[in-house]
Amino acid sequence: MKTFSIVTLGCKVNAYESEYYSEVLTQKGYQEVKHFEDSDLIIVNTCTVTNQASFKSRQKIHQAKKMNPSAKLVVVGCYVQSNHDELKEKYNIDLLIGSKNKDQFGNLIDNMDQPSPFETNMPRNFESIPITSFRNKTRAFVKVQDGCNQFCSYCIIPYTRGRERSLPHEEVIKMIKHLEKEHLEIVLAGIHTGKYGSDIQSNLSDLIQHILDETHIQRIRLSSIDINEVDDRLIQLIKNDHRMARHLHISLQSGDDEVLKLMNRPYTSEVFRNRIEHIRKEIPDISISTDVIVGFSNETQDRFDQTVQFIKSIGFSFLHVFPFSVRKMTKAEHYPQVASDQEKKQRVHILTDLSKQLQKDRFNSLIGTKVSVLTESSDEKGIHGYSSAYDSVCIEDKALGLHAIIECIITHCDEEILFAKQT
Repeated sequence: MKTFSIVTLGCKVNAYESEYYSEVLTQKGYQEVKHFEDSDLIIVNTCTVTNQASFKSRQKIHQAKKMNPSAKLVVVGCYVQSNHDELKEKYNIDLLIGSKNKDQFGNLIDNMDQPSPFETNMPRNFESIPITSFRNKTRAFVKVQDGCNQFCSYCIIPYTRGRERSLPHEEVIKMIKHLEKEHLEIVLAGIHTGKYGSDIQSNLSDLIQHILDETHIQRIRLSSIDINEVDDRLIQLIKNDHRMARHLHISLQSGDDEVLKLMNRPYTSEVFRNRIEHIRKEIPDISISTDVIVGFSNETQDRFDQTVQFIKSIGFSFLHVFPFSVRKMTKAEHYPQVASDQEKKQRVHILTDLSKQLQKDRFNSLIGTKVSVLTESSDEKGIHGYSSAYDSVCIEDKALGLHAIIECIITHCDEEILFAKQT
């Protein structure tokens, strides 16, 4: 039997697309294996959102060629779209797939021994790549949107993913009806998830309402969203239906207005703060996390300090922190740089420590409260999973089953995990 292995870098959309590639190959009679050395076919699903992501993509390609030079090598994704000429010249790759023709993956695999030109154009319509199951049997990602029209000055993604495109409601529903047979939770994922429907006269709240009305999936979670996309209807859907996860990951990037303006972010710190206050007024138990970029072009020490104070005042559940890295093809490539690499590292360290403190404070505030936990794994401590608010929870009862939603009470915590007892 022919074998394949997949390595996936980057976002939830990439994770979804890798599931599609896996399903296509399995249907063709391939068996998935873990190690490159055991593979007849290796797929590297790349990312290029940061310089580090690009480095890791190249590193995985090197590893694949070194560990199994006789295997067929397929490289797909955003790094291919932005660097296809380099990959073609420097590496002996059997098949390159960028942003277009992912829905033709099976045909391209069948014909990869025949030379064909690389498709440099972006797809104009959403390329439907449906899946019927997910290797993670607890939750499944569902790609409902692709592309981005925002053009933040630091971001290369609009140049590697193209314009905003959405999967029609009926196709999303059809996929979820397959997935709900094995999965209790789905995560609605996209490159710019909050802009779902911008090209098909719809919106994210419409989609969620259809899912709630037409499927039996037990939990619906959203991937990252911008503050101006959390409209009143979405807030009410989360507030009024227990199937909606009580967690929003809302990208901030900076708490300083001058930095936000140069980033081309579509809000001010005041707009962000006011909207967060409204969300919490409507949904007091909601968890809100965020992304922050430190060391952007005009981020002086004072502006960074402003961001730190803003984050403290908002009281996020946790932070994802990234040092700014200049990306070619973006506006920020031509901006002067204020912060040194060492200053960026220090700022990452400061915000990472702050994130740990924010999570500790949140965990302590949850002791004695009731949560519903989707169980995923077990060890000597008990059964592990995530709450609706995306908190890591260990239920101290090894007899409980996996892949179930269990109601419990938080009893204590450490710095990383909440501990609970079943109610």
